[in-house]
Amino acid sequence: MHPTQLVAMAFTVIILFGALLLMIPTATNSGESTPFIDALFTATSAVTVTGLSTLNVETHWSQFGHWIIAILIQIGGFGIVGFATLVGYLLDGRISLKNKMLTTSEASIAVAPDIKSLLKNIAKVMLFFQGLLFIFLFVRLLTHYNYSTADALGHGLFHAMSAFNNAGFALYSDSLIGFARDGWIIVPIFMTVIIASVGFPVIVEIRDRAKCYLAKLLKKPKPFAFPAQWSLNSRIVLWATLVLLVGGSIAIGFLEWNNPKTLGPLDPVSKILDSIFAAVMPRTAGFNAMDMSVVNPSSWLIMDILMFIGGASASTAGGIKIGTAVVLFYIIYTEIRGEAAVNIGNRRLPRSMQRQALTIVSLAAAVVIGATVLLRLTTNFTLDEILFEVTSAVGTTGLSTGITAQMPDHAKFLLSLLMLFGRLGPIVVATSLALRKTKRHFEYPKERPLIG
Repeated sequence: MHPTQLVAMAFTVIILFGALLLMIPTATNSGESTPFIDALFTATSAVTVTGLSTLNVETHWSQFGHWIIAILIQIGGFGIVGFATLVGYLLDGRISLKNKMLTTSEASIAVAPDIKSLLKNIAKVMLFFQGLLFIFLFVRLLTHYNYSTADALGHGLFHAMSAFNNAGFALYSDSLIGFARDGWIIVPIFMTVIIASVGFPVIVEIRDRAKCYLAKLLKKPKPFAFPAQWSLNSRIVLWATLVLLVGGSIAIGFLEWNNPKTLGPLDPVSKILDSIFAAVMPRTAGFNAMDMSVVNPSSWLIMDILMFIGGASASTAGGIKIGTAVVLFYIIYTEIRGEAAVNIGNRRLPRSMQRQALTIVSLAAAVVIGATVLLRLTTNFTLDEILFEVTSAVGTTGLSTGITAQMPDHAKFLLSLLMLFGRLGPIVVATSLALRKTKRHFEYPKERPLIG
């Protein structure tokens, strides 16, 4: 079986199994079975680490249901990174030495590991940051909010898993609005989301370079041999993340600064903090510290853009990915300048990568537009509400204007498909394009049609 088919099949099976578990009466507080479409929607949202929900997560699901959702989130988050790495290794249909060298070079890993070692390292990184956030949340909930030890443990662990996996599920009906003024809750969560969104290769390079720098300070032999220049992937991801974070915070802060229903009544420090939080979450965690249903439509549009871009490749974030957006920007920049080759940071991009970026963006845009038109024709919601919901599903973000629960069954099923596409689409499309190498033994004559 083709690796990309294996990935799609594995996630589909996990989603269906999760939906069946969520239909068990024990999974609900009422003791009644959840309708299949709602159970399927919730399972899809959890496995694709999206966060959209047609039901009230706090009141509908029992503790057993919450643990099922948490396990599905963890499987989905680890599975995406793990499967993406596995597919990267299997691009030639086998684990070749060439593939190992290319993959470890891009990930800036000094010693080429086998798949088992690489997945083990991914698990270590995930558990480390989840454990760190869990400690922050557990202590804060226990000491400041007077939670019982069991509740502090459960809530801290659930939200730590949800945050690092960029899932956006919260055990509160208003997401994190109740903690909006608490920096000890908000700041660790959005810092964890940012770290998770930069991707495993970047985290590994930062970690290993930090080890080398520490060894240099202590005048000990370096554990790794790194070039002075950071890898192109890390440079793209870190700089683009900074630009999107600063730009998104300024744009949302400017649009919502005097909105009496969101930032208007707050002090300047709280306004800035909430603006940063609102710019981080669309890429692509889905928590919210302000009511999305009352923000300005212009802010929805800014968030649509952030959700469409998403986070970095080989991360738990969704969207078309930062690397794809940056490559597209440089393709346009190169064409405007009239240059022949696309260059980023003293490196030349291969033409195959340029075609992949254009294809991924075009397919994602076509899916968003098509789904938006279809839902606009078959539901009574406004265009900006539908566009926000569809972009959130395709970008696996989980933010909503509040219309998810009101969607008819066909719309819920369509959003489920969009979430699965958003999580698998970029991987499947990119690897499929890389795997298809059709050789022509002839070329057609050139002709230039009119464009532009």
